[in-house]
Amino acid sequence: MSASLSKALGFYNAGQYDKALGILSPARRQLFGQNELLLIAQCYAKTEKFAEAAAFYIRAADLGGPKQAMLRALAANMLQEADESFASLNIARLAAKSGAFDANAEETYRRYLHEFLCLDEAQMDDQRFLDRLKAGDERYLGAEFPHRHIGWCSDESINARQTKIHDAVAFTQASRAARRAVPHSFSGRIKVGYLSADFSDQHATMRLFQSALLQHDRDRFDISLFCCTGDDLIQLDNGSRSTYPDLQLIGHLSDQDAAELIRRSGIDILVDLKGHTKGSRAGLLNHGAAPIQVAYLGFPGSGTGIDCDYILTDAVVTPETSQPFYHEKFCLLPDSYQANDNVGRPLPPATPRSALGLPEGRIVFASFNAHRKIKPVTAEIWADILRKTDDSLLWVMCSNGFARDNLVCWMEKAGIAADRIIFADPAAYPDHIARLQAADIGLDTFPYNGHTTTSDKLWAGLPVPTFRGTHFASRVTESLLRALGVGELVADTPERYVDLCVSLAKNPDELRAVKDKIAAQRMVASLFDTTRFIRHLEKAFELMIARARDGQEPDHMAVPASA
Repeated sequence: MSASLSKALGFYNAGQYDKALGILSPARRQLFGQNELLLIAQCYAKTEKFAEAAAFYIRAADLGGPKQAMLRALAANMLQEADESFASLNIARLAAKSGAFDANAEETYRRYLHEFLCLDEAQMDDQRFLDRLKAGDERYLGAEFPHRHIGWCSDESINARQTKIHDAVAFTQASRAARRAVPHSFSGRIKVGYLSADFSDQHATMRLFQSALLQHDRDRFDISLFCCTGDDLIQLDNGSRSTYPDLQLIGHLSDQDAAELIRRSGIDILVDLKGHTKGSRAGLLNHGAAPIQVAYLGFPGSGTGIDCDYILTDAVVTPETSQPFYHEKFCLLPDSYQANDNVGRPLPPATPRSALGLPEGRIVFASFNAHRKIKPVTAEIWADILRKTDDSLLWVMCSNGFARDNLVCWMEKAGIAADRIIFADPAAYPDHIARLQAADIGLDTFPYNGHTTTSDKLWAGLPVPTFRGTHFASRVTESLLRALGVGELVADTPERYVDLCVSLAKNPDELRAVKDKIAAQRMVASLFDTTRFIRHLEKAFELMIARARDGQEPDHMAVPASA
């Protein structure tokens, strides 16, 4: 290592990135080798000069070597941070296609294909990737994060074999047995801990679960929250965090230290609200934090590699046929698995169409899911609906300009004029609920349904037809519709789903009757009955504790419905 590189590295390790860059003089950079170029790239990345960082990652990759694909993937991520989506996709494609298999390059390329709605290319690459998964290629089974994977692959047998985990090593049967063997005393009140990085009233998880959490029976349950929420999300909170029970900050602790803290707290049941989603602390769970560990809400599927004894679910999203594809035991709630807030959730008056740029007198189909859920199958179904309802409009949330252009281009090739697509940006939550009421019909996404977004639409009185799926994520809207008492909005097949949407669009009386029924059911059906939900959840915890007290292993169970 040269003296200048050693000195620059010292400044870098001390967090003095500008001084490190000063040592690596611009006048000498044409002569630098890969190590110097990488350090320069890292310094630019740390100082949020993303385009400059990308340029040096690319230069380092151009020198060749076994890391070139990974370096180009890093460059793609930097370009995206710099809002250069087109360039980001191009370099990601190059990273994945030019050389030996690299898991980071594969993940980056595929993520941007879906993020930027490159639908035709995504469809072809999904098939390529699926072929390798079906062949059991271990490299591909570990290349994609499970939350991304279930967004396009609805085959539970393949979902169950994914091996990539955020910052953790998968649990083993031996580690699970060791966790369960740790001595534990169950006291009178059941001690429940909730683990999450989403403890903010501005996160979708807490918009669903917050009021249920606050309605726990404190005479029977001792509730603690183990919080690894980031500062950026905490700062968005409107004050609800101050009402959360026994909020303990563990974000600064290692997995082992956090697990030991939870053990010392005497928690009987630790409920993981993250699974394989952003901010997961899978490693903490795999260190054995509690005698009973339960997966809930955050991740719609089996937490492959994450040591949970149970998953809180329902018979729609996880029918009996799903059991072989889960290492967790099913704890079936009697209505929908999804908690919903009927206390703090706003229900403002509808925003007039004129204020939203929507014309009167035309059918408006609305989708406000994350736009990456618009997979090729979704686009094909939507285009079919639009073709069969000549004067209708598609109102869709998408903020990325490159993705918008790609969707419009694809739709035009499918026969849908660009002026029939109206884009929306994110809005404050009350404003969002108000604007949803200006639409006529909510469009679902496949194979990853709307979850909180479907709930929001139904709360706003908007019908959201769907069709029966083949894995948890593709059955969520059905679960919500049945718990709301509008199971007639569930079709058996994609073709019948299209027919259902078209029929609603062409028959105003039929559409009005469905909307009236949703409005009437909103305050009486089980879906939005928060108190009923929390009593069922508490019963689930009691059943789990009863088995543990008797020395029984976890097993599938069904919570009886309240009268």
